[in-house]
Amino acid sequence: MHPVLFYIGSFPVGTYGVLLALAALAAIGLGRRLAPRAGLDPERLVDLFVFSLLGAFVGAKVALIIGDFRAFADHPVQFFIENLRSFGAFYGGFIAGVAVAVYYLRKHKIRFFDAADVTVVCLSLGQGIGRWGCFFAGCCYGKPTSLPWGLVFPAVPLCADGTHIHPWPVYESLADFAIFGLLYWLFRRRAFSGQVFLVYVMTYAVARGLLEFLRGDTVRGLYFGGTVSLSQIVAVAALAVAVPLYVYRRKAARGA
Repeated sequence: MHPVLFYIGSFPVGTYGVLLALAALAAIGLGRRLAPRAGLDPERLVDLFVFSLLGAFVGAKVALIIGDFRAFADHPVQFFIENLRSFGAFYGGFIAGVAVAVYYLRKHKIRFFDAADVTVVCLSLGQGIGRWGCFFAGCCYGKPTSLPWGLVFPAVPLCADGTHIHPWPVYESLADFAIFGLLYWLFRRRAFSGQVFLVYVMTYAVARGLLEFLRGDTVRGLYFGGTVSLSQIVAVAALAVAVPLYVYRRKAARGA
């Protein structure tokens, strides 16, 4: 892996941080372009992105702690150091980011679903870029594999004896870019406000739920004898809310 991109003097500039910054800039740039098509003020949308991103970062770290609370409680300082290069648990960040966004939208009287439709197109693009930061940092790694594209992550304990593992961040990045392509196409053709947002929730939940079976790290939290992760539990809950809401809003739009 390549966790340090370059040095400024003796100060290391992390690859993860650079790619995360590029992901945020790409998302903001795309958001400014798509905002007018949803009847939104681009500057308001940029502010929404910035505040939501800050909330998401905090939420992702909190969810990471909840998912592996025992390790955090035993060695809190070491836990933070080991996970410094990791954004955290995505769903924790997603929930916190949405909560901050809802507060901002209510305060400025912006329609939630219109803003959400734009946001998830940009979010999926940012995720696709950002996951390469995970790859180079060596976090969010996969289970052992004999497939020809299996890799050895030097910092991963599973690879200490030369075992090859799934390049899990690459898998999710490809899934994120595929979801981005679908959402970008759908955004221009949406039949009702909120359609793009709900399609994102459903497609990401399915993709993430399936990809979790290939994860090899345990820091995200495992339950039911280590068979189900916290992300999979949240994915099921997200589907349970998003599917009926999609059906309801589609029927309402057709009947209007």
